[in-house]
Amino acid sequence: MANVQPLARIDNTLKSSLDELAQACRVLEMEGHSDMTLGHMSLRDPAGRGIWLKRSGISLGEVVGPEDFTLVDFDGNKLAGTGRVHKEWPIHTKIIQARPDVNVVGHTHPLYACAFSATDVELKAVTHEASYLGGPPARYNGTTGLIDTPELGEDLAVALGDASTVLLRNHGVTFVGPTVPIAAMMGIFLEKACRVQLLLMAAGAPYTSTPPEELAAKRGQVFDAPLVESHWSYFLRRLAASS
Repeated sequence: MANVQPLARIDNTLKSSLDELAQACRVLEMEGHSDMTLGHMSLRDPAGRGIWLKRSGISLGEVVGPEDFTLVDFDGNKLAGTGRVHKEWPIHTKIIQARPDVNVVGHTHPLYACAFSATDVELKAVTHEASYLGGPPARYNGTTGLIDTPELGEDLAVALGDASTVLLRNHGVTFVGPTVPIAAMMGIFLEKACRVQLLLMAAGAPYTSTPPEELAAKRGQVFDAPLVESHWSYFLRRLAASS
């Protein structure tokens, strides 16, 4: 069994990163990603030991700070922290291992994206939110159950490819990013994009979307570095006002 260390040993830089990850969990709950105590976010450990994963047994909205994360190695062993490890830890470890450009992974069950995952319809860029994603979400059809083995985690990482989001059939979503704000916003924007398209589909009216050849340029217009900071500051202000 791995030797579990106390969280008191983390340095200030890591503590700051985990505080930001805790904020992101609460923002996701505020933005419709809550599902009881399900859903989790993780951060690549800067020392290469594995991932810092939200502990099991609490909701996204109940994540307060570093004490609500556990350090899990790439084999699923808990190295630090006192919380239980989520069964779906392989989602995080396998994506982190497959994607050197990714430092943050989230997995949640938002209402509209979960509904959209049951369809075979391609998500179109009918609003800015879908453009923010950098391309349509990937699809994972390997299982509708938990991603609770390394093999399933590897399959999901392959399905994700180089995308920012993936819809898990009849299950939920996974979203990634190089930073905490970008990863969290990928989850938020995916949910809104799915909601908008479902509303249009329910209305039964014809609709248009941004042509694929324009998506990259449009994303550069609506999601450059200053706008990323501005958008994230907006979500943090809303979070502070709601608490």
